Amino acid sequence: MAKLLVQESNGAREFELVDNEVSIGRELDNTLRLADPSISRHHAVLRRTATGYEVQDLGSSNGVLINGIKVETGSLKDGDRITLGQMQLTFVDPRPVEDVNPLGTVRMNLDEMAKIQGGAPEPAPIALEPPVPPAPQAPPPAPPPPPAPRPMAPQGDNPAPAFLQPYLPGVPDDAQPLIYGGAIERGDFGTRFVAYLIDVGIWLLLFVVFIVASAVLGAVSHGITVLFSCLLYPFLGLGYMVFMLWSMVKFRATIGKKIMKLRVVPEMNPAGNIDWGQAILRLVGHWVSGMLACLPYLLILGADRKGFQDMFSNSIVIKVDR
Repeated sequence: MAKLLVQESNGAREFELVDNEVSIGRELDNTLRLADPSISRHHAVLRRTATGYEVQDLGSSNGVLINGIKVETGSLKDGDRITLGQMQLTFVDPRPVEDVNPLGTVRMNLDEMAKIQGGAPEPAPIALEPPVPPAPQAPPPAPPPPPAPRPMAPQGDNPAPAFLQPYLPGVPDDAQPLIYGGAIERGDFGTRFVAYLIDVGIWLLLFVVFIVASAVLGAVSHGITVLFSCLLYPFLGLGYMVFMLWSMVKFRATIGKKIMKLRVVPEMNPAGNIDWGQAILRLVGHWVSGMLACLPYLLILGADRKGFQDMFSNSIVIKVDR
């Protein structure tokens, strides 16, 4: 009998597919209830068809993925991985292919065929086949070679200036997301906070350099100090803000996030890059959090690990291996 293996924190839970249609969601009226905040109230439905099983998305917030590919309706085969929000399910259908007989073919022996055709079947001649010598046994397969180390990103794939290239990922980025409990692991509060401090620390360093330069030049001319304060410093702050947005769009990470092995990606496409609109909405989310005494940042401690900047831009911060 076909079944689902639901990956939970305490192990895998088996759910046998007895009914022809199984509703999956967070509400109590679902056939298979998944009490996880990333699951919609009525997330998906899994149904038996003439050729097997299929799963259909019911307009959920986080969608339905089969083997990492988002689908609206997709057929299932034995061993397929179904991702619903943060939950990972494995479809198991142990029936051999020969047992599935959608055309309803009926097997008959010669006597039954004779009754239908109205005559006795002629006995078929029996041909004696020469004995077949046993096939030589194949040598045991050689052990698989050890996995080759993943090559570093080739030179020339990083459009940043040379002095920044060691601190920003390559394009395309060959870092791999970390998987925990069958789902991509999102950045936790502590790691994201340290990355934020690194990015802010760079801005503070630029500010200190600006203050020192203003003091040195102010000894020469007061007009130069006014020029620095009224014109150059605002452009310096604006330039750094644009650089941060460009880094998230182009590299999926700022310098702080690269150092802390984090990436900013679209929520529905963890392998893609956010666009400029999403990057600007993330900046708006930071401003709103700042105006509210930074309390919205505590939302990152929740199960979804999403602050205002993540909610506004439909993006998430994930952990990677480099």
